[in-house]
Amino acid sequence: MGDIQRIAERSYKSYKARLVASDRLQARQRAWNTCLLALSVATTVASIALLSDGKMYGNAGPTVLVCVSVGALIASLVAAGLNYGVRSRDMFMNYRALQRLSVEAESMLDREPVDDEEVHKLTERHNALLDDSENHTSADHKLADPQAPISIWVVRRAQWLTTLPYLALSVPLLIVWPFVAWAIRGGK
Repeated sequence: MGDIQRIAERSYKSYKARLVASDRLQARQRAWNTCLLALSVATTVASIALLSDGKMYGNAGPTVLVCVSVGALIASLVAAGLNYGVRSRDMFMNYRALQRLSVEAESMLDREPVDDEEVHKLTERHNALLDDSENHTSADHKLADPQAPISIWVVRRAQWLTTLPYLALSVPLLIVWPFVAWAIRGGK
């Protein structure tokens, strides 16, 4: 009964960590999409505003806007390369398969005896599922299992990386503000 107990526990822990990983990847996808959309809208509004008042953003305004646009392009290429959406979906499919395997292993615990061949097949399926997907991070593991001996700073760093695009939303706000102020003044 010990082997089936171990596979039940391992598959359950794997499932929980992959669930956290899927959520993390999905959150980063949403964060970067929000940031990049805001940057695109802000730079478009600013470009249109410059047509009405070339000095709205000061003498260096057009150069700064081009730099922000290039930065947005770089960020979009990096975010696209990290492929958060697809990775999140893959991780979701993997954790659902691990969840089914975990339930199957737990149900085997309730019956006597468990055949060694069944345990071997379950172990092979578990290993195949682990091989079929990228691994979760240490932070995912810590969030899934608070007792895991992993520094909380690993988790904080991961959370910071997910929050970073939202912090970057200050850039589009700073870009749009001069236009809003100009419009409130009646275009003066």
